[in-house]
Amino acid sequence: IIGMTYLAMRGNPDAEQMRFLRSIDGAAKNLLGIINDILDFSKIEADKMELVPSTFRLSGLLWSVYELLHVKAGEKDLALEFSMDDSVPDILVGDPLRLSQIVINICSNSVKFTDAGSVRITVEVREQTPETVLLEFVIADTGIGMDADAQKNIFESFSQADGSITRRFGGTGLGLAICNALVKLMGGEIGVESTPGQGSRLHFTVLLGIG
Repeated sequence: IIGMTYLAMRGNPDAEQMRFLRSIDGAAKNLLGIINDILDFSKIEADKMELVPSTFRLSGLLWSVYELLHVKAGEKDLALEFSMDDSVPDILVGDPLRLSQIVINICSNSVKFTDAGSVRITVEVREQTPETVLLEFVIADTGIGMDADAQKNIFESFSQADGSITRRFGGTGLGLAICNALVKLMGGEIGVESTPGQGSRLHFTVLLGIG
């Protein structure tokens, strides 16, 4: 569906047809995201989720995340800010696909739940040895925030703040549960601090090799 829609959009459709095609494309990609979440969650439940380590450049990974999200942030006039501390090694060993998945999932949530202000991502070193580094990623937004009860359950399966959140923003409620499982696989921890109406600060650590 996505491939044929892409070809149709390149075939010089008129304005109304283009609007229809963009609706199809958006719906198909949303459905694909839900399918991927369910498949990942099934792997985690069956204890079949495995990491595939390789050498990668962290700055390149963060740039690809920025490229993916800055258009959506721009549509809402949000400032999207990335910051990597100078002490963070750039060449690392780990699973870049799964690390990207964690960062994209959390940042996408922040953009989705923020109507004004900014989404800021920072990366710092927490611990380091000659062979490994424990990095902390912090994603802070000025969005709708959440109360204490929501914060307790936010990393559980099929969890969102309440039914109105699902109706307004969509989603399965699996994204952060998957992030939680992936962070644990990477030897880290995940947490959140938030105030309703004032935004959220979600942070996680991952243990990576130094390349």
